[in-house]
Amino acid sequence: MDIDVQKMTELTTSRTEVSSELQKEQVKVEQQRKADQQNIQNQAIEKENRRKAKSRAATDQYMRQVLNISNVLNRKLSYSVNKELNQVVVKVIDSKTDKVIRVIPSEALLKLHSRMKEVIGLIFDEEI
Repeated sequence: MDIDVQKMTELTTSRTEVSSELQKEQVKVEQQRKADQQNIQNQAIEKENRRKAKSRAATDQYMRQVLNISNVLNRKLSYSVNKELNQVVVKVIDSKTDKVIRVIPSEALLKLHSRMKEVIGLIFDEEI
């Protein structure tokens, strides 16, 4: 009978050790999973930052080309951002007289767009 008690004690101790080892392994696996997720997020952020930098560079190059063309035609281009609509507004200006020739998009369209956003916000009770 003493042998059975001793074997049971050894078995219980062995199970406790195995359980403890399994818990330690689970903790390691979970830590590795979190580290992998963080790495994936960091890589995605870096990729997005590279894409934005390329996009900015391409936009800057395009804008320089447009400005060069406008100078040849004796026109100046003025760029601004309508903060309410988060939309770029371009003004074409005669270089000699400084008179605004055209606004793109037109003032009427900007007002219409603003009013539509307001009405949609009222209808759906949310901001867009």
